Amino acid sequence: MKNISLSLFFLLSVSTTIAQTVHVEVDAARPVRPINPWLYGINTANWDESLFPGRSGEILLTSDRDAIAKIKASGTTLLKYPGGNQADRYVWNSPDNPATEMDTDEYIAFCRETGAEPFITINFNESPELAADWVQYCNLQRGYGVKLWEVGDEQWGWWAKGHAPPEEYAKKYISFVKAMKSVDPTIKVATNVPLGSHPENWTERVLRAAGEYVDMLTYTYFPQNGGKENDDSLFATTSSFRALHQQLVDEVERVVGPEKAKQLLTINVGYNSVNTGPGPQTIQLVNALWVADMLGTMAELGTDIGCLWALHNQYPPRGGDFGYLSSDGRNTPRFTYFVFPMFVNLFGSEVLRVTGANGPVSVYASRTGKTLTLALINKQRRATIPVEIALSHFNPHPKAEAWILDEKRQNERLPDLSIPAAQFDVKVPPYALMMVRLLERDSLLPSPNLARGAIATASSFSPLNALWGPGTFTPSSAIDGNTDTRWRAGVKMTKDEADPDWLQLSWKRSEEIGLVRILWGENHGTDYQLQVSQDGTTWRAIREVRGGTGGVEHHEIVPPVKTRFLRFKGVKGTTGPRGGSPYAIRELEVFSPRP
Repeated sequence: MKNISLSLFFLLSVSTTIAQTVHVEVDAARPVRPINPWLYGINTANWDESLFPGRSGEILLTSDRDAIAKIKASGTTLLKYPGGNQADRYVWNSPDNPATEMDTDEYIAFCRETGAEPFITINFNESPELAADWVQYCNLQRGYGVKLWEVGDEQWGWWAKGHAPPEEYAKKYISFVKAMKSVDPTIKVATNVPLGSHPENWTERVLRAAGEYVDMLTYTYFPQNGGKENDDSLFATTSSFRALHQQLVDEVERVVGPEKAKQLLTINVGYNSVNTGPGPQTIQLVNALWVADMLGTMAELGTDIGCLWALHNQYPPRGGDFGYLSSDGRNTPRFTYFVFPMFVNLFGSEVLRVTGANGPVSVYASRTGKTLTLALINKQRRATIPVEIALSHFNPHPKAEAWILDEKRQNERLPDLSIPAAQFDVKVPPYALMMVRLLERDSLLPSPNLARGAIATASSFSPLNALWGPGTFTPSSAIDGNTDTRWRAGVKMTKDEADPDWLQLSWKRSEEIGLVRILWGENHGTDYQLQVSQDGTTWRAIREVRGGTGGVEHHEIVPPVKTRFLRFKGVKGTTGPRGGSPYAIRELEVFSPRP
């Protein structure tokens, strides 16, 4: 992999003014706390008709597979349902619910397909018996194992349907908890409280009346009012969030005592930059950087669950969109979308103590075993910020991996960075989130699968994919990391037809290749070549195979080859006597040579 100095790389890639150096210290031996994987959750809603527009029995025929695939790829770890204030109007088993809305079965199928934990808010305005019936249906009748529940949404707000004085709410809350836990005593039930002062002193009064029945505390954070968004002041709201969170922690400890307070899960059950009527800011890069800043802040504070608002939620009048995917049917990822795979895939399992970061740049650090990851957020629109990082109790490997999110690069892998010592500089481009992943010097740097960063094309693919879902047999299915999908070459009508199909990978820059691994599907190549090219036109063979046996085939490339294009070129495949597809590749994996 290519190594270039940090300073040179960013001076070449971004021409900007250079701000004053920020000095940061990271102590790798002092983890602050573990990071709960549920921190990377998102809200979804029953009214989001685009996901499952048909009846429950038609999930496989009518679901929006494109949206589901993108949500899964983002790494979202928890899905909250059925959606904000709407939860206090939704009757889960009403025969009047439109078939086009997402019902409980579809929601759970959605969670299972994306690997996300379910979290349900019940309707505070209906009976405790109806809530208990929902628990019964989910956990006993259907075996869904939904453990996280919330009673009502923002019932402390005057706008909430069913708003009542704190003691009245607490009394009803207790009746809900008793009814629900009589069905399944293992579930956890939350009450929603405000952040900051409240005219009714809501949090204290509810906890004094119902504290022993509370397993989780949920709150929401939407720091700006609709129509009054400001990019610069938005970044300051993460500091305000820290103060409000600490105020809540102090109040809870004072009311219920330190031991009970430690047992409570704290949940930011809904957050985004603006509280209503989103404008263009929500679909701009600034919103993504703020979300990244919030995730880092919540990790440091020990927030157990975070739920971005929302998956889909467009607001055309002001040109904004709360959703991290567009609501126009194309599911276009917003800038905010890319923050999630960067944190889920790269940020570690324990947050570390960072000292020295200030206003224009936020720096968060985490560790998993011998891997240390830095999240650096430059909040300056035009200035590159040099960050001098001093690591203690961590001797870094001389190479580090890096990724970036900015206006032009969306979770893009950068060339490997040179790390000369435990103290080094990183120049962070304007308005950017950078992830830098370091490995301890005494460890072997794991070789990433280069194919995951390539673009796949092919001479043909099977038109039968509609039976299994869009994209199942397309070229990209051979590099998606999922062995349940595969690229299948176009169908041959007889076994005597030639099998010259090819599958090609291309990269934006040359990559050094030392190993190619092919995971074959139901059909495999018996005779084929691996070819490389610098321009995609002139090819040369680096490996020729005769008598391939399928299964998993490893091809060591000695000496390694540097190339922008790699192609599997078929000669003969295992087409059956009546024809069919000669090649099926579940995964084509490409690795750099070992150091």
